[in-house]
Amino acid sequence: MKAVTNALPKDLKGAIAAAAQARANGQSSAFAGGGSDILGQMKDRVVSPDVLVYLKSVKGLDAVTSDAKQTTIGGLITLDALAHHQAVRSRYAALAMAAETVATPQIRNVATLAGNVCQRPWCWYYRNGFPCLKNGGNRCFSIDGENQYHAIFGGGPSYIVHPSDTAPALMAFDASFRVTGPAGERSVAASEFFVLPKDDAKRENVLKDDEVLSGVVLPSATSNIRSTYFKVMDREAWTHAIVSVAVVMTMEGDNQTCRDARVVLGGVAPIPWRVPEAEKALKGQRLTRELAAKAGAVAIQGARPLAKNAYKIPMLENAVARAVIDAGQLPPISV
Repeated sequence: MKAVTNALPKDLKGAIAAAAQARANGQSSAFAGGGSDILGQMKDRVVSPDVLVYLKSVKGLDAVTSDAKQTTIGGLITLDALAHHQAVRSRYAALAMAAETVATPQIRNVATLAGNVCQRPWCWYYRNGFPCLKNGGNRCFSIDGENQYHAIFGGGPSYIVHPSDTAPALMAFDASFRVTGPAGERSVAASEFFVLPKDDAKRENVLKDDEVLSGVVLPSATSNIRSTYFKVMDREAWTHAIVSVAVVMTMEGDNQTCRDARVVLGGVAPIPWRVPEAEKALKGQRLTRELAAKAGAVAIQGARPLAKNAYKIPMLENAVARAVIDAGQLPPISV
C-alpha cells in the first residue's frame, strides 16, 4: 500500500475543502468514515488515493434526532449504535435489524451507516483487481465466470449486487439522503440515489467525487407501521446477503389488513431492488400465509439468472414470504 496523507477536518466544510485542495494539487482523494471498506480496498490495491479525508472528527454526524415529521440519522453513526438505538428499534425495526446483521461485532463498532450504504461491490473480480467495468475495463467477467452470488435482476452490462444491508431498509422506509458537497447540501430520494450499471457502469450511486453522504432522513413512523428485514447468508453469520428482503407495511385499524406496503430486495440486483407488483399483491388485503406466499411468487417474476445463480430464485420467493409473515406477525413457517 502506497504512502497516503491523512486529513482530519473538524467539520464538513473542512472535509470538502481538503478534498478540493488535493485535486488542486493534482492528487486523488477519498472520504472515510469508519474506513472498513476503503482501507480494505487500499490494502488490496484496488484504489490508491493520495489523500484520505477522515470524517470521524466531524462533530454531530452520529446523532439521531426526531420531530413530528421525521427522524434524521447522521451518516457517521456506527452500525452498532444504530442497531441498538431505542427510537430506531421501536419506529424503524427493519433498519435496526439490517444494521445488526452486518459483518462482525468488531466491524459494526466502527463501520458507519453512510459507509454501509456507499460501500463498493464485493464481486471477487473487482476486489481482486481484474480489469472489469468497475476497475476501468470494458467487460464484466462474471457473465461467463463465477457468478454464483451475482445479480438476477437489473444486471447488464455489470452484474454486481449491491452489498448494503441498510440500503434496502432505507428504501423501504422511503428515506431521503442528505448529500453534502462544494455547492452545499442537497436532498436525494433513496429511490433516486442508486445507479444501475446500464446508466453508469462505473458507479453505484449519484455521489460525485467531491460529495459525501452526510445523513439520512426518514418520514415519521406511525404506530400502525410494521417492518422487518430478513437475510439469507451462505454461512451462519458475518457475511453479505445471498438474498435479503426489507418489508414495511402500514396496517388498517384491525391490524390484520395491509393498507400499504413496500418490499425491497437485497443481494439480487446492482441496486436495492423494489418490487411494486409484490406490494400491489399485499395492498388492501387481509394478511394470511397464503397472501405471503403469493407476494413471494410475484416478487420473483422477471428474474434473469446467470449460469450459476438460479438457486436464488426459489430462495428469494421463500424469503419474501417469510418477511411478510414476520412483519405481519403471523404464525411462522420454515424456509
